[in-house]
Amino acid sequence: MYNKRIIKTFASLIVMLAVLQIFRMAIEQSLFVFIKRTNFTDDIATMIAMFILTIGFVIITSAKGVSLSVFPQKWGLFYIIETLVLVGLLISTLIITGDTTPQTITIMIYSSIVTPVFEEIIFRGYIWNRLNAIFKKERTTFIAVTILFAIWHLGYVEGIAFRAPDGLAVIMIWKIVIGFCFGIVLGAVRLKTKNCYSTILLHGIMNIFGR
Repeated sequence: MYNKRIIKTFASLIVMLAVLQIFRMAIEQSLFVFIKRTNFTDDIATMIAMFILTIGFVIITSAKGVSLSVFPQKWGLFYIIETLVLVGLLISTLIITGDTTPQTITIMIYSSIVTPVFEEIIFRGYIWNRLNAIFKKERTTFIAVTILFAIWHLGYVEGIAFRAPDGLAVIMIWKIVIGFCFGIVLGAVRLKTKNCYSTILLHGIMNIFGR
């Protein structure tokens, strides 16, 4: 009975993740009907799609009374410092590089704010809580979420193929490896803090350095 519940939960989560990626791509492709697809507009389309899906995901889970464990139960100096670090890095990166064009600012917002919020409320929020309800140890949840997060990055293959059609297989392998490494770090923080606000901030910081 316990194993059947685990299999059923994993199956439903995998279907959910696949549907989210399909909806993301559908929104993006609908935008490309009106605008020419370039590397920059590809980022814009993905950002818009993630924003729409994030809003929709939050509305649906809230309506069902599902907790995403976004904010900490108690705010402390750690969260204030982490927030200031992210904001400081965003601003200082623009100043140091001397690139404050609207395109660069938009991409920074996309990679360091929109993407982390979108992915973290799904993985370290919703999925983490779903798996925590069936696993006896939270460390098992940590491992499972990390693996799912790594596999999730396969869903970005269409966008990556547009930008770098050559050597796509190698790039996708690296995406999975990097996703797994990110997942370990972010999962460890989620395990410690019991919320995904901290992982959203850390994810944003990591994406700044990963640009």
